[in-house]
Amino acid sequence: MKIWQLQARVRRQQYATINKSILHKLNPPNLYRFFCLSLYRNDYYKVRLTIRDIAKYTGEEEGALKNFNDDMGAVLVRKRYPMPISHPFIEFTMRSLYCIPPIEYPNFITLSHLFTEVGLSVKVKGYYIKLLLVAEDCKILLTPKRLGQELGMGKSAVESYNIDLYKTGLLRFLPNGIELTPKELLLGNDIAKQCRDWHPISKQFLSGVTLKPR
Repeated sequence: MKIWQLQARVRRQQYATINKSILHKLNPPNLYRFFCLSLYRNDYYKVRLTIRDIAKYTGEEEGALKNFNDDMGAVLVRKRYPMPISHPFIEFTMRSLYCIPPIEYPNFITLSHLFTEVGLSVKVKGYYIKLLLVAEDCKILLTPKRLGQELGMGKSAVESYNIDLYKTGLLRFLPNGIELTPKELLLGNDIAKQCRDWHPISKQFLSGVTLKPR
């Protein structure tokens, strides 16, 4: 079967898992982009998408992702493979195969694909994922300044993003912090499935197998 036929079978998953260990490895926009990329993983946690595809799924201009591959190197492995094309002089172009890291039990969250439908900017969505990664029982009992220090962000950005989230109904203010209200967006980790292991069958193995006629 051809590579592009295999890719055609991959559909958007209902959820994606995000390990808490990547909290400080990606800035808010790239964290949301990582989430969108993960939604298109196959059973082996591999993704074949172009930068144009990824920009389409995040709702951005393609130029906004010019450093995407370099930035993603902090959290995943990217491999290159040839893709045949219809061209009079060029037989193929090189495409990217993204290898999503496996789940780190129990330190991860499971986020629904419905999060992509929330009407917020890429920066605010990525910031919200960061909040979900550090929250305990959906609560963060820190001042904006202290929360900014925890996330490596400025106090003004934290306060501005919190207001955007409040207006969307994803956050409410507490006397001593904030409470996240993701409702159906944050799913239970018990539904998450680990990636399958790839066990290719070698030619040496096949040479010793006798197929019986039907």
